[in-house]
Amino acid sequence: MRIEEDSKLDFSNVLIRPKRSRLGSRSEVSLERTFTFPNSKETWTGVPIISANMDTTGTFETHAVLRKYKMLTALHKHYTIEDFKNNLDILIDDEYHMISTGISDKDFDKLCKIMEITNSKWICIDIANGYMERFVKFCKKVRVMFPKKIIVGGNVVSNEMVEELIINGGVDVVKCGIGGGCFAKETRVLMANGIYKNINEINEGEYVINSNGEPVKVLNVMNKGFRNVISIRTNNFHDKTIVTPEHKYWIGDLSSSSKKSITSSEKVKLLDQNTKNKQSKYKWYEIGHLDKIENKCCLLMPNNIKWKLSENITIDLASYCKLGKITTNFITTKNQHGEKKINRYLKSNYNLGYIFGTFLGDGHTQTDPTNFSSSSHWSFDKKEIHIVNKLVKCIKNELGYECTYNVKQNKVLAVHCYNKIFTSILQKFSKRINKHLPQEYYCTNKQYIQGLFDGLIDSDGYTEITPNKKHIYMLSNTSKKILELFYWCCMNLNISYSSVKCKKSIGNLTGTCIDNLKDSYRIKTHTLNRFTKNYVYNEIFEKTNINKKTEVYDIEVDCDTHSFIANNSIVHNSVCLTRLKTGVGMPQLSAVIECADAAHGVQGHIISDGGITCPGDMAKAFGGGADFVMCGSVFAGHTESGGDLVEVDGIKMKLFYGMSSEHAMDKHYGGKAKYRSSEGRVIKIKYKGDIDMTVEDYLGGLRSCCTYINAKSIKEIPKCTTFVKVTQQLNTSLVK
Repeated sequence: MRIEEDSKLDFSNVLIRPKRSRLGSRSEVSLERTFTFPNSKETWTGVPIISANMDTTGTFETHAVLRKYKMLTALHKHYTIEDFKNNLDILIDDEYHMISTGISDKDFDKLCKIMEITNSKWICIDIANGYMERFVKFCKKVRVMFPKKIIVGGNVVSNEMVEELIINGGVDVVKCGIGGGCFAKETRVLMANGIYKNINEINEGEYVINSNGEPVKVLNVMNKGFRNVISIRTNNFHDKTIVTPEHKYWIGDLSSSSKKSITSSEKVKLLDQNTKNKQSKYKWYEIGHLDKIENKCCLLMPNNIKWKLSENITIDLASYCKLGKITTNFITTKNQHGEKKINRYLKSNYNLGYIFGTFLGDGHTQTDPTNFSSSSHWSFDKKEIHIVNKLVKCIKNELGYECTYNVKQNKVLAVHCYNKIFTSILQKFSKRINKHLPQEYYCTNKQYIQGLFDGLIDSDGYTEITPNKKHIYMLSNTSKKILELFYWCCMNLNISYSSVKCKKSIGNLTGTCIDNLKDSYRIKTHTLNRFTKNYVYNEIFEKTNINKKTEVYDIEVDCDTHSFIANNSIVHNSVCLTRLKTGVGMPQLSAVIECADAAHGVQGHIISDGGITCPGDMAKAFGGGADFVMCGSVFAGHTESGGDLVEVDGIKMKLFYGMSSEHAMDKHYGGKAKYRSSEGRVIKIKYKGDIDMTVEDYLGGLRSCCTYINAKSIKEIPKCTTFVKVTQQLNTSLVK
C-alpha cells in the first residue's frame, strides 16, 4: 500500500486508483481471513467485519444473522446475565461474537460471570478514551484472568498507544478511531490572558482556559481536513458555532427531572443535585446527538476563572513622551496656551477602566498632520450630561488633565482631550469594527474591570430597572472584540448574559442599501440566577445541518480534563492525552494507516472503528491497513437491529441510539445512567428491512473493489491499494 501525498485524510478525501486486473469475476475473491493473535496465541478465521457494540447494533438478533456470514458482532454492555443465559443456543461454541465490557470493578465482575456461562472466545474492552493509564492496567488484568481469550481494546488513534496496548496491555486487537470532533477556523477560543483567538491561529505553548477555569498549555493545533458539520446557536455567544456533530460538550443534563420541577424550581438547584441514583447531572455529550434531551440540557462555562494575568497594570506615559519634562511622578509639556502638567503613571483602577470603556464605546482620536498634534474625543447624547461629568472627573482624577466639552448642533455633547501623550495610548484601541482593548491592558483588578463594564454600558449601552428594582444592562456594538471584552468583564464580575445578532434596519434613512450596514450585536444581562456551584449555564437556541464539508481544526491541551472553551461553552479536545502518552489526532484514514503500521510491527492487529457510510469507505479502511472494520449505523435500522420501530409521516423508521443515550438508560435501567461517559445519541433511521440485504450489498462492494485492483482476497487489499487525493468523490447532483 502507498499514498500519493503526505496528507492527513479521511475516507471522503480519497479514491482508490484502479489497475490492471486478472480477476474476471467477484466470485473469485475470498473475503475470509485467518489470524493468529500475539498475546492469546489463538487462531480465528472469518470475514473481518464487526457490528458495533451499540445498543441498536450489537444485539443477539444481529449476531444470529451475521454469524451465518462468519462476521462478528460485538454484543452491547447493557445485556444482563439472564439475557446471556436465555441466548446460549447461539453463543455456545460460537466464534463470531464478542463480550463487551467497561473498566470498572463492577464491569470486571460481570465479565467474569458472563465468561463462566458462555466461554466466549472474544472480549471487547470498550471506552471512549483509551489513553488513561488505568485502561492499560485493566486490559492487563483481563489478560491475566483470561490468558487464552482474544482481547480487543480501544479507542485510540496514535501509534505509541497501539504499541502500548499490545505490548504492555496484553491486547490482541486495538480499536482505532478518531474520537471527538472539531471546529471551523472562525471558532473563538478563550485564552488564559482574557482575549479570544480563532482556533486555527492559536500557537503551541499558548494557554487556554479549561472546564475548571484553569489555564492549561496548548500542545498541538490540528487541521482535521474537511468534515461534515452542523451549526449551533447558543444564548451566550454572538456568532453561530460550526462544529462536527460528534464533538463532545460538557453539559448539565436535566432529563431525569420532570418538566414541572424544571418550571417550578431554579435550574441551578436541580443541576447541582444528583439524580435519584446518585449520578451527577454533569457529563460529556456529543453536540449533534442532543435531539432527545436538548430541551432539558444546558451548556456550561466555569464560574470562577483563574486568569494568567497580573492583578494590576501600570502605564508609564514617559515612554510616549517625545517633548516634555519628565519627573518622578509628572510630565510637563508646553504649547501656545502655556505649560500643562499630567500624571506620569496610570494605574489600573475604576477611573482608568471607565475612561477606556467609554472610549471603546463612543470615543475616537484625531490627528492634525499640519501641526503634528493629536487629540481624543467622546460623543454623547445631550441628555447624558451626567455621563460627561463622570468621564471628565475620571480623566481629571487619573490623568490630572482638565477636559473641555461643548454641545454640537444642539444634540451632541462632545468631550475633548487635547493631550497628545494620552491620545497615543488610545490610538492603540483601533477604530470602528476593529475597536478593542489591547491585551497588555488586561488585568484582574475588579475595580478596573467594573470601570470597563460601566464605561461600555454608559457609552454604547443602557440600563433598565425592573419593577422589583433589579438592573438589566444592555450593550450594542458592531465590534466583535468589544463584545468579547464585555463577556470577559461579565465573567470576572459574576454576571450572566445573553447575546444575539441584531436584525439590520435602515429606519427612516433614504437611499441607503441595507447590505452596506455592518452586523450589530446585543448583549443583555440576566436577572435570573444562572450560577451553579462550579458553572454558569447557557442554552441552545438552534441546531441545523450544513450541507457542505467545512475545513475544521482542533487543539490538544496538557490537562486531565482534556477541555477548553469554544464560543463560550466547555468542549472536549478530540484527542486525549496524559502526561505519559502522546496521542496524535487525525482523520480516520490517516489514523488507520499509522496505527496499522504500529500494530503490525509488533505482530498485533487493529480495527478501524467509525466513519463507514458506504461499501467504498469499508474498502478504503481495509486498503489503509485495517485488519477488521467495525460499523454502527450500517447495521442499524433493520428488523434484527435493536431500537423501536416507529412511523413518521407514513414512513417506517427505527430509533438508532448510543449506549449512553437517555433512551437506552430508560429502556434498560429506568433512567439510571450506568456509565460515566455520555456518548449516546438518538436518531431516526429509515427502516431497511432484513439485515441480509445490507450484508450482501457491503460484501458485494468489497468484492468489486478487489476486482478493480487485482486483489484475490481481502488480505491483499492493502498491498494492491494506491490512494488518490480528491476534492469530490462523485457528482452530488446525481445522488438523491
